[in-house]
Amino acid sequence: MRASWAALHAQLSRSTATLRFQTDFAELCRGRTGLARLKDPAALFDALHCPRGDAEVRNRILRALVEAAQGPQPEPAATLLLLALWPGLDAARRRLSRCFLREPDALASELLSRVLENIQRLDLGRVAWIAATLIRNAERDIKRSLQAAPVFDPLPERETAREEPASLLGLPLGLDADAAVGLIASRLRATIGDDAALVAAVAVRDLRQGEAALALGCTPAAARKRYQRALARLRKEFGAAA
Repeated sequence: MRASWAALHAQLSRSTATLRFQTDFAELCRGRTGLARLKDPAALFDALHCPRGDAEVRNRILRALVEAAQGPQPEPAATLLLLALWPGLDAARRRLSRCFLREPDALASELLSRVLENIQRLDLGRVAWIAATLIRNAERDIKRSLQAAPVFDPLPERETAREEPASLLGLPLGLDADAAVGLIASRLRATIGDDAALVAAVAVRDLRQGEAALALGCTPAAARKRYQRALARLRKEFGAAA
């Protein structure tokens, strides 16, 4: 699965290096405020993936790309969007991989096709953060399709519920990741405030801190500081409670 996923990324990256794509990129950027200063695809990816980049600037670039991808010539902008979202898509792929144990190669194409569908129907007038919305919606759509027509391997059942340790936060056993993230963030908010969503995303969804930063609309550096601060407060709170 990793090789197939990496091959797709390599194929998309090669397509942006052609002379034809460079011409399409120049036309794409012309007249679009969020893209006007970008001279080539490499400059665009530098602006989007730089750890010290401004989240608002990144979001404006992604918004301009979605506008272009919804236009009469969507292919160049759609290709750039897939590559721009790749770190977050890779995290979503890892979370979904347990559902595609028998058909691992199907996950890569399914995830990319769902993202492309969501790009086409995204209502820019109602969406604040482009990257988080597209990745979350694509993952949600895949989960819904699996629930409607199960094709994945069930995880081995636990022998007895009594063997499971009690949750420190009092969570019920057997929660899926989506439900657990919401409950954990809700129960931690009284202790660490707005950092609860960040902690839940990293600890439960298995996002890297940089990926969580992209999803939550903050810089990776800010996410690291917030995460470390929140963990220190949680250790103090629950360490004292224990």
